[in-house]
This record gives sequence, structure tokens and C-alpha cells, in this order.
Amino acid sequence: MRVMMALVFSILALLVSVVSCGSVLPSHDPNFFFSPLNWDMKSYTSSNPGAYFKVNVTGTSQVSLVLSPLASDQPATPYMTLRYSVCNAPYVDVTLTVMNTTIMMATGLNPSSYCQVIVYIKNSLQQLNRWYSSNGKSSAPTCSVSVAGLGVDDGAKTVPVTLSPKRMLVYWDSIGEGVYDLGHLIPYTDLVDNDSTQTWIFALAAGLQAEVSVVAYGRQGYTIVGNGQVPPLYTPNNDTFSAWNKNFEGSSRLDSNGLFPSPPDYIFCGHGTNDWGKNASHAAVAEAALGWLTAVRKAAPKAHIFLTVPFGGFYVDPINQAYTKYQSVSDDSLVYWLDLGAAGAVGVNAQGRSMYAADGVHPLAARDGQLGAMLAVNA
Repeated sequence: MRVMMALVFSILALLVSVVSCGSVLPSHDPNFFFSPLNWDMKSYTSSNPGAYFKVNVTGTSQVSLVLSPLASDQPATPYMTLRYSVCNAPYVDVTLTVMNTTIMMATGLNPSSYCQVIVYIKNSLQQLNRWYSSNGKSSAPTCSVSVAGLGVDDGAKTVPVTLSPKRMLVYWDSIGEGVYDLGHLIPYTDLVDNDSTQTWIFALAAGLQAEVSVVAYGRQGYTIVGNGQVPPLYTPNNDTFSAWNKNFEGSSRLDSNGLFPSPPDYIFCGHGTNDWGKNASHAAVAEAALGWLTAVRKAAPKAHIFLTVPFGGFYVDPINQAYTKYQSVSDDSLVYWLDLGAAGAVGVNAQGRSMYAADGVHPLAARDGQLGAMLAVNA
């Protein structure tokens, strides 16, 4: 079965066309919108499933995605899935290998019309390096993608896209990454079972009318290292081993003043599930959650911050200790305790497989939609 799936992915990769377009609209064009705080904005690189960019183009009959090559020893096998739509056409998924540099996305377009292009990182192989530079050869981790721009006809140009009025930043774990939200096949593979675009995060973003920045890594916790060698969310007195303020090693999410350069209106954090799963110290989790809350407030002075209990209700006490201690000192009216309680925990509280979760913890896409709506109502 695994051999067959590898063969299918290899065939799909071969179908990714290397094309010759008239010119390239570069990623640094100001009309490109990259989901804020997801991308290294010097190289337009991201390792976050759920990250996306969008732009309108006109004056072209074709559009291709042009990628910057990754300096990596990763073999030419699929490691990531991109999902794209051009001119509101149905989404198309394409699997990437490090060999892909140009992907033809659409032909036969009407050059006189305006056409929106949107590209998401749908999923990636969680165990590949998502954090450290690829064998010291580049600043991009092995499991990442670098966008150079869009290949178009000569004379084509970009047009600003219509954006949602608000901005939202979400820190989460595999449940935010979309692990198992398409089911739990045997044998399991990240590139088949996971879909970051169908998680509760995008439902919540729609409810709050926000463009969203998804920062979610499988197995990560307040104190737990995530898949792909990603450090814990926050390690007291150790910035190097803290992930909250970095896209990956060497790429800061913060500006020179220690602020988010694209200030979010809303910040949600729902870590704790993997701390519970690894039986982390309650005191350590409380200290890390408090440290993160204090630090993220400095980086986003005006944001509404929601310290959110994991859907399964895991580690409520240490997380609440962090919230209570923070408020006892700060009395911050824009920091909120958010707990969906028993209603949110149905089917995802580690009580076995259910109609809502193939493994009893990670919600299926339908349950994701419910949870996103519940958060939007309660936020």
C-alpha cells in the first residue's frame, strides 16, 4: 500500500509542469498578500501548513507558480502539498518535491479580466525538518516552500485583493495543523489524512471576518518540542528554544522594536494537549503559559488575546493558573479566558474513536466547523 501511494505521489509530481512564461510577477510586488506572521518576508518562505498568499492578476492568459529552489539533501520525493485556486475555479492540490520550481496553475484565461490567485500550504510531512536551516546550506528548513512569484504573459500586472477587515493569529498544535481531519487511514500519511485548510481555524476566521495566520505544529506544546524539530512554544529564560516569535531558526516574527510588524486584532492560543500527553509538570506548563502571555502582550499591545483551553479539556488547571497570575498583576481587559467546556470536548477528549474524531482527539473536518463556530460565538 505504501509503495502504491509513493508511486501515485511520484506520478503527480511528474505532472507538475515546468513552463516558460513571458515574465514573472515577483513576490515582493506590494499587491501580493502573504498571510501575516507566517512567512519570512525576505525570502517569502514558510513551513506552516495553513499559510497562504493571494493576489489578483490581469493581462495574462496563463498563470504559473514560480518557486525558489531549496538547498536541501532531501530526496526527490513528495514532502508537501499545495492547494491553489485561480479565477475562483475549484481547488487543485499538487504535491511538491525539492525538484519543483514551476507549477502551471491555469491556462486559457481572459487577459482582459481580473483573476484572483490563492495558494495554501495544505499539509507537509511532519517529521521532516521544519525549523533549522537545511544542512547549513540555506536559511530555509527542508520542509518549507519559498515563493518567487507568478509566471504570466508579458505586460501582465497585479491588482490589490479584497481583504477581510481584521487580522488573527493562532498558536496551536496538530489540531490546528489539520492532522487526521480527513480521516485516519491505515497506513497513515500526512499528505493524505491532513488538511490545514479545513480546520476550525478558518471557520473561526470567517466568523470574525479576519485574515488568519496559522502557527500550528503537530506535537508541540507550551513545554513540548513539536514535530519537525520545532521548539516548544515558550521556554522561560531561553529565547533560542522558544518558537512563538520565530518563523523558523534565524527568521523572526518580530520587528526591530520587538513588535509584530502586522499587528493582529485577535490572538488565540490553545496549547496544552501535548503537555498533557507527555505528562509535563503542571508548574512548568503554568510558567511557560504565563511567560508566553506576558511576551505576546508586549509584541501586540492592542490585540484581544484569548487564552484557550484545549478542546479536549486537557490541563485546564495549570493554564488557568497562568491566566489568574497574569491578571492579578496586569488586570488586562483585553486578555480573556476561553473554555468551550463539555460542549467543546464531545468526541475529542481522548475517550476513543468517535463520530467526531477518527482517533478520539483530532476533530474531523465536520467537527472542526462546529468548533470554529462555537469559538466565534464565545470569543
